Amino acid sequence: MVLQRAPQSAVIWGTATVEGDKVTAHVTGPGVNIAPVVTTVSHGAWKLKLHPVAEHGPFTISFTSGEGNVTLTDVLFGDVWLCSGQSNMYFTMNQVMNNTAELQTAHNFPNIRVTRAALAESPAPNTTMTFDIPWTGPANTRAMQGVSAVCWLFAEYLYPHINRPIGLIESSYGGTPIEAWSPPEAIKDCASIAKRGPRGDSVLWNAMLNPILGTTFLGALWYQGESNANHVSKYSCQIKAMVARWRSLFSQHSMNETEADFPFGYVQLAGYNEGTAVGQFPGVRWAQTAGYGYSPNPALPRTFMAVAMDLPDFHSTAGPIHPRFKQDVSQRLMLGALNVAYGHSDVVFQGPFPSKFQLNAAQHTLTIEYDSGRTPLEIRNNTGFEVCCSSAAATKCTEGHDHWFAAPITHHDASHVTVSTSGCGTYKATGLRYEWRTSPCNYKNCAVYGAESGLPAPPYLTHTIPL
Repeated sequence: MVLQRAPQSAVIWGTATVEGDKVTAHVTGPGVNIAPVVTTVSHGAWKLKLHPVAEHGPFTISFTSGEGNVTLTDVLFGDVWLCSGQSNMYFTMNQVMNNTAELQTAHNFPNIRVTRAALAESPAPNTTMTFDIPWTGPANTRAMQGVSAVCWLFAEYLYPHINRPIGLIESSYGGTPIEAWSPPEAIKDCASIAKRGPRGDSVLWNAMLNPILGTTFLGALWYQGESNANHVSKYSCQIKAMVARWRSLFSQHSMNETEADFPFGYVQLAGYNEGTAVGQFPGVRWAQTAGYGYSPNPALPRTFMAVAMDLPDFHSTAGPIHPRFKQDVSQRLMLGALNVAYGHSDVVFQGPFPSKFQLNAAQHTLTIEYDSGRTPLEIRNNTGFEVCCSSAAATKCTEGHDHWFAAPITHHDASHVTVSTSGCGTYKATGLRYEWRTSPCNYKNCAVYGAESGLPAPPYLTHTIPL
């Protein structure tokens, strides 16, 4: 297993039958003898913080009390990440593209360890849970076949940059809405917006997260949203509430060792439906960012997002809603973690984002500046933009009243893209959207990318073109 390293302290807890009994934890290893920690049994339970451990290990942790002794062996100290969400997080290593080679490569990372929570639901908070994959390393090939590909590959790509053990706790469940993973406090935060989750509010939080609240985590990864595609209106509120409440509760129950603003990375939904339909996915993608279009943002501070709309897999053996290109997803998450979680401010983890607009009514063009001119652009095709056409007196685009028309790229330079608004005819261009389709492009072939990073510009929407 892997416990969180210094400067944070790992938190360990358990149950006991003798009230007031003393429980002692002692960490030992080759050349290392860390002072024991003692706590007292209260109401049938105990919890303690180990002293911060900077060395990697392996260590032995011995627990002694009046009831007996328990020993944990082969314990590493590194960074511990939680991986949660629905089926694309649950998507396993034996399903990923080039899975045979990926499973072989995993053997090169013996200091990455993973465990997976068994699927469970509960109407009330549980204090214990079962793991159907106990703590294991890549040498256990059979177990490795069943672990989350996004979770494992993220750690694999991260490891060379931090050179310390990584622990992964996977708790995911296919076909589940965000409400099922949200604690009751987060449900109440969004109670003014009518909608319930189809599996029941908080049932996965109760069964698959509440029992591990005491764990000291460095950060969390989240891949979910498909099950909210048919009821998008509440998602923007619910993602803000869930992240805030996760942070608060994990910090509180880990005796403040998990940071109260721990890094939270998430995957914006991939394309999956071959064709040109708008569908519900664009709305979910926008809501995943709480309506900002990028992360981190004022509503979701200290977050990072992997854009995946350009990673469709129309021939996935698990169905096109489950793309096999998890390597790209994990690589993009890893870049965000390096910047946001590890402070590598020089690491680019976001694709280009609009910063300024210039509408030329006479020439029927709209010029979009990206990143205040700081990011060189790569344009891979001339499609993907649309303008909203309104009456001459309108100041904003009104959905259901005004109409969207294709706005092909007519010109571009290092930091600007110019699109045609001639589709509006005598009407006025009032809004702009970009790659607003369920599956807007083929694999890595959307329109706008960072020339140096290769990262895609995320989908974008404005109902008022800010001049």
